[in-house]
Amino acid sequence: MFIFQALATFACVCSIALAEVTVLKTVQTVYDKSPKIRIRGSGFDAEDHNIVLTIGATGQDPLKVDKDFMISKDADGDGIILKLIGKRKWADLSERTPPVALILSAVYFSPDTKKNLLPEPVIVAQILDTPSVDENEDVIYQTATNELRINGTGFIGAKKVDFYFKPPLVKEVAYEDVSPYPLQKDEVILRLRHNYNWRDSAGELSVVGIDTGGGPVKLNGDEGVVVANVEKNLDAHAVRVEATVDSQHLYADDPTLVITGSNFNEIGNNLRFANGILGNNVNYTTVSTTDEKITVRLVPGSFWRKNFENLPGALTLLAVNTGEGFVAVGPTNAGKGRDVAMIYERPAIFSDNKKIFRTHSHEFHIKGSGFPMTFSKVQLKFSPPLVRDVDYTVRVVDRTDMEVTLLDKRQWRGEPGPLIVTAINARVDEAGWITLPGEGIHVAEVVEDIDSQVTGGVEVFPMGVKVYQSAKQEQIVITGTGFKDGMSFVLDPDMKVGVDYDLDIQSKNKAVMRLRSGKKWRQDSGFIIAKAVKVDKKEYALAGSEGIRIAIVLADPTVTAAKDTYHESQSKLIVISGSGFTNVADTKINLRPTSPGSYKILGVLDDAIRVQLKPDKDWLPSYMSLKDEDDSKKILLQVSSIDTGAGEITFDEPITIGFIVKDREGVTCDDSCEFAFDGVCDDGTEPNDQYYYKENRRYQDDDMGGFYGEAEDVDGDGEVYGGVNYDDYYMANEDYEVSACVEGTDCTDCGGVDAIVDYSKPLDPELGLTSCSNTCIYPRDGVCDDPRGTKYCELGTDCQDCGPVGADNFTRSDDDGWWDDDDDYWTFNDGNFLDQAKGLEANRHKVKVFTRDDGAGPAAMFLVVLEGMVYTVGAIFAAAALYLLNRWYKGQSVPFMNVFNPDLNVAHDFELAPTKRMPITPDVIRT
Repeated sequence: MFIFQALATFACVCSIALAEVTVLKTVQTVYDKSPKIRIRGSGFDAEDHNIVLTIGATGQDPLKVDKDFMISKDADGDGIILKLIGKRKWADLSERTPPVALILSAVYFSPDTKKNLLPEPVIVAQILDTPSVDENEDVIYQTATNELRINGTGFIGAKKVDFYFKPPLVKEVAYEDVSPYPLQKDEVILRLRHNYNWRDSAGELSVVGIDTGGGPVKLNGDEGVVVANVEKNLDAHAVRVEATVDSQHLYADDPTLVITGSNFNEIGNNLRFANGILGNNVNYTTVSTTDEKITVRLVPGSFWRKNFENLPGALTLLAVNTGEGFVAVGPTNAGKGRDVAMIYERPAIFSDNKKIFRTHSHEFHIKGSGFPMTFSKVQLKFSPPLVRDVDYTVRVVDRTDMEVTLLDKRQWRGEPGPLIVTAINARVDEAGWITLPGEGIHVAEVVEDIDSQVTGGVEVFPMGVKVYQSAKQEQIVITGTGFKDGMSFVLDPDMKVGVDYDLDIQSKNKAVMRLRSGKKWRQDSGFIIAKAVKVDKKEYALAGSEGIRIAIVLADPTVTAAKDTYHESQSKLIVISGSGFTNVADTKINLRPTSPGSYKILGVLDDAIRVQLKPDKDWLPSYMSLKDEDDSKKILLQVSSIDTGAGEITFDEPITIGFIVKDREGVTCDDSCEFAFDGVCDDGTEPNDQYYYKENRRYQDDDMGGFYGEAEDVDGDGEVYGGVNYDDYYMANEDYEVSACVEGTDCTDCGGVDAIVDYSKPLDPELGLTSCSNTCIYPRDGVCDDPRGTKYCELGTDCQDCGPVGADNFTRSDDDGWWDDDDDYWTFNDGNFLDQAKGLEANRHKVKVFTRDDGAGPAAMFLVVLEGMVYTVGAIFAAAALYLLNRWYKGQSVPFMNVFNPDLNVAHDFELAPTKRMPITPDVIRT
């Protein structure tokens, strides 16, 4: 027996001697006064009172067991729990900037306090100051106040702060936190989202809880701390401004701007524009005001928008002050406002005395300024009169150059003489016509065509037929007079008859050029010019040195094969890459298997065609739908033919441009945003520099040329004068914006469902992105800081905290219930109340859906009345049917039934026919 006891004792001693403690390297974030810290690991095989720890913050004395904290073992043996003793702290943060690491450096089992069972020191927690919130009873208004600042203690160093309001206010839905994190001071800045309120009714707005990273902390019991007194909007806050950008078109120096809306102050209003133009006779002055209209006049020398290179563009009104402070007239925290006018540069034309032939010159250029590249087509009035798209076409090369092209069988003038532009309109409205000074601007001198006698008896007529380089047209027809066998043409670019093409003189008025196999009409797009003719071994120049255009060569369009995936109905836009594309008006494509009526061409560049899915349409016909198919199934999306202006080219083998896949489930991507379909991403998922400003011109980009009110050297003497006149509407940190709409509600403008990154899938190796590294500036701190978490670092660069891209094994303390405190010291009991800080996805049901008001106009009222009549008539017939059914059921006679007997009625019909004066046909039966 003694031997067995000795062996048991020896085994126990050996096991203790060989024991090693392993601690899971998961970093918790706790407050300096948090009641517990849980350390998860294995090897804690001693009794509670025999476990000795060396734990503390760097540079501070270690904490002492039973003086600063107590130790207890987890009931399941998964680790130990440290409980803070009252009025103690895990670390002294008075001279430190949090977070401060709490390091476990040694574990001993009594009585052997010399052998450290922990292989290496482990950070078990990051310590933050226990936060508090300062009381504030300042007045804010339900929607008129754009910003709320909350001050307190313990904010410094926090990478995220969540507030729990009473009444609830949902983060990322009703408001956004725009504070620069990590916080450098004890202040958090919140900005209200457009169409949301600080409170639904007047009253106190309180914070009852706060979480700066260590979990929710109650403030002042269940009462919380008042951070603002919310009052109803004042009458002056009811001002509204209408968006009139589609109806009000102005040149930059037009004198009068009219702003329409409601609830303007008839005594006076202050306006704030996005580009900084100022009133009070600085840039404009108000000349009249009614409740629904403000008329302002431009000060001579000023412009509604002064950076002409960015025009046409919208003039945006951000806010109106009717007497009680500035009130946003649009989603001001998103920098949008209301577009009240489209501004154009005032066009000018420069005089020119170039000579052009009456019919032989195919084009000439007009120089000037203010020619718009977008939104409108320049209109001209000539003397003698010419009609656009009948006699000529205009193409704006840039804001200083227009190309005017003569159409086939037309002439610049009936007889030689000056060609004069008498008026120009660079806008889309009739009021945009500008009469040019005097009798107009001389832009060319029209001279008589060179007589055929001078050109060997041959005359060539200018033609504008379009052909591809080689893809489709194999011949060009030249028309004129005096053609005969043996003649030939000198062409630009140079092409040789019998080498590049064959020439067939079919009559004295017609010659046909046929392209030889393997050749091209041109190596690039452009004109084919007949510079001269060769007749009887003599060469005769055509149209002087200019030559005569006989064809327009378009580049052979090519479509690049691709393997992109598009969702059946969620993908709203596809891009077809290639080359040789022309413009929207001339471009047509056929997709397979998509129905032609399901899509439209949205935009065309030289190397890309943007194709948009129409509303309520799918890329697949209904019989091919993937709704009930496996996620892995794909259907080819192909281009079968294309036409860029010179005829349809059908590919021998359709070109695959991608694959149609099943719609993604669980992804919110709709167009419920108030500003959907305006060409600008308004839900915050696309950075500003990705907007198509050049195409949409909706963004107020005068800052590229300087805001009005900026300090500047006016007279060139080196002295800077002026400066922005700030008012109470301007806010600090104005660059911190809140998207006009909630993420995922402006789907089409923001790139569609495909723009939403699925982090659950591994990265495509071809992207060249890192899927797992720790180069983030906040690595290994227990919080995921790449776009899957706090978004401070690039995707995949905080691997230890976030996991590799596609794995998403976040090592955050809130992922595992084991780390949660089982005592209710600090946290709330109301799970619904806690939802307000859980972010957008947990609160999608609380997002407001914008409903477009179609208006109850006459048509709508007619439909309402018609619907009521239908229901009334239906009710009458239903009652009559029930009455007849009841009589039939009782065996009584059913009235009116003889009416439906043709045998009884036919004679009676013919008796009445002469008196009815109605045409009778064999199949007529009247009742």
